[in-house]
Amino acid sequence: MRVIVLGGTMFIGRAIAEALTAAGHPVLVAHRGITEPDDLRAVEHLHAERGAWPGQRAAFAAFGADAAVDVSAGNGPDARAALAALPANLALVALSSVDVYRAYEALHTGRQTDPVPLTEESPLRTARHIDGPAWENLDVEEAYLGAGATILRLGFVYGEHDYQRRFEPVLRRVRAGRSRLPIGAAAFLGSRFYAGDVAGAVLTALSTRRAAGQSLNIVEDQTAPMRLFYEQVISAAGASLELVRVPDEALPPDLQETGTLSQHLLASPAKAREVLGWQATPSPPVLRRAVTWHLAHPPADADTGFSADDTALAAAR
Repeated sequence: MRVIVLGGTMFIGRAIAEALTAAGHPVLVAHRGITEPDDLRAVEHLHAERGAWPGQRAAFAAFGADAAVDVSAGNGPDARAALAALPANLALVALSSVDVYRAYEALHTGRQTDPVPLTEESPLRTARHIDGPAWENLDVEEAYLGAGATILRLGFVYGEHDYQRRFEPVLRRVRAGRSRLPIGAAAFLGSRFYAGDVAGAVLTALSTRRAAGQSLNIVEDQTAPMRLFYEQVISAAGASLELVRVPDEALPPDLQETGTLSQHLLASPAKAREVLGWQATPSPPVLRRAVTWHLAHPPADADTGFSADDTALAAAR
């Protein structure tokens, strides 16, 4: 199977491109050419801004693809530019997010609207562009579902090469040798997912095509509440870091996620299991692998200041 990956050099797209090539599938990665990892498996590259892709139809067609995966569409125009560039009759997968659900809007507005786990039948948001004018997965889904694609709604993705550095609130304190970390109630349940498992779901969806024209939640089977997740990250790092309960109003800025949140964002992967026969990898080994990578690759601009921690810890309950 020859596969076009639209955006495949950074994090989730990189994991997908590497999994495809490891499985023997020739891959064409279309991207801006800004990120060119030296250690990315051998793939073909097409360098162009997404808005210019429709003018590259001949280059896309010359690859002779059987399938395409859109990793990086942020909004409707992004999705339509890709669809205008791709050859007809490809198996299509587009990545979206559980942020399309009404529960995500409630989380942002301090309300509580939906029972969990969220299923593919749960209400969707009515408000658009809550994460800024450039981002709207509802529009991405609308465009791709109209083209018969499989939509994969991802939870909070972690793993190697994560440029959002989701472990950093814990790992920067581990690296600094801190002994105590101020934390809120940390009871939030938000479905997570390992980047390598996204690649597995994409491969299954492309190979079977059983979910064409459908949306599927791609999330872990069991989700740890935020405090337990922090403890799991600390354990995976081989560290000893006491979590100390402090008032929400005292939390440092990068630990606000551990405060009291109004709505859980826990999703169910049951439909993906039923339709694709797919299941996530148990989290302990992949979490350990991801944490080990991030400890070995700290951000160049890591925050080394902990005065906010000390202030918060002084207010410990």
